[in-house]
Amino acid sequence: MEKIKYIFLLFLSLAVLFACKKPDSEPVLDMSQTVAAAFLNPETGGSYVLLSELADSTFDEFQWSATRYNLGNLETVKYSVQLDLADSNFKNVAGLGTTTDLFFAPTVGEINASVLALGAMPDQEADFAFRLKSFINNATSYSDVYSGVITLSITPYEDVVVTKAIYLLGSGTTVGWDNTKALPMTEIEPGTYAIVEYLTPGSDKYVKFISVLGQWAPQWGTDATGTPEEGPLVYRPDEGVADPAAIPVADVAGNYYILADTIGLTYQTILTSGELFLVGNGTPAGWDNTAALPFTQDPDTLTKFTILTTLNAEGGMKFLEVPGAWAPQWGSYDGGPNGGTLSYRVSESVPDPPEIPVPGQAGEYMITVDMKKMMYYFTPQ
Repeated sequence: MEKIKYIFLLFLSLAVLFACKKPDSEPVLDMSQTVAAAFLNPETGGSYVLLSELADSTFDEFQWSATRYNLGNLETVKYSVQLDLADSNFKNVAGLGTTTDLFFAPTVGEINASVLALGAMPDQEADFAFRLKSFINNATSYSDVYSGVITLSITPYEDVVVTKAIYLLGSGTTVGWDNTKALPMTEIEPGTYAIVEYLTPGSDKYVKFISVLGQWAPQWGTDATGTPEEGPLVYRPDEGVADPAAIPVADVAGNYYILADTIGLTYQTILTSGELFLVGNGTPAGWDNTAALPFTQDPDTLTKFTILTTLNAEGGMKFLEVPGAWAPQWGSYDGGPNGGTLSYRVSESVPDPPEIPVPGQAGEYMITVDMKKMMYYFTPQ
């Protein structure tokens, strides 16, 4: 009996030991195990002479292998095609675009505009370095990984960029119904225009869009289904067509992000917080969105914000509307050493825009964000 007792106690001890053993820890993203994407096309060393008459044609199709992270349950991997002058070591990165595909086919015109913005001279050959930035999301730069570099020789053509504009006006805006002072909107993608404007509510407060300063046609309004938040755009091509209804203004005064899609014929107006905060690993705040640094709002325009701060030589940044929240936020698809065009993320359901790169040289800068122009600027101090 004594022997059986000891055997029983032994099995009991082993059962307790295995019962108390901790389960394996959850798998984590280990960047040391990441295999970066690699270009498959074009081959490094290629030479291209760009022609203005082929501006809408494909420059070449960039193709690459997939980036492989050690976890399989991640968000869809995103790829940003970047370029810079070959001898600049990507200090003045220009982004061609971001995609979840394994290919990207920019036009000749897009490449021409990018290389001219980087300082290339028309009709003169220059070498440009291209790379891929892979990432999971922009909440942190931890998942960022870069491909190897290919170098292409490109001869651009002289180009005068003419941006087609539409304009915002109305009794709810700061310019009223004076069609000679209507506010130019920024084309953020073909046929889609945006602006941030301070709107005043009231039963007689409305807005419309026009395409020629000083003229009432062409113009866009809405119909009976249009609300202060969204609705259809109704087009008036000329004076022979009756005016469409004006778009009503919401009941709350403030800075509104106003979007007009002249191809899909829809509009949106979204109330912003009226505040702006700086975050990013290129800034003193890092990517801790609870420590984001406040901008100062210009009391005269209400749509211009400034902050004086130090920036690192490398890294990026975002502009947040609410400390501690990743949406709404502002990034950029074309950020460069001097500034760029703003891109808006209204909510968590919308993908992150790319982060804004620092100018490339550490120091103190004045950052100016002009919502009305949908632009931001860096001014070294």
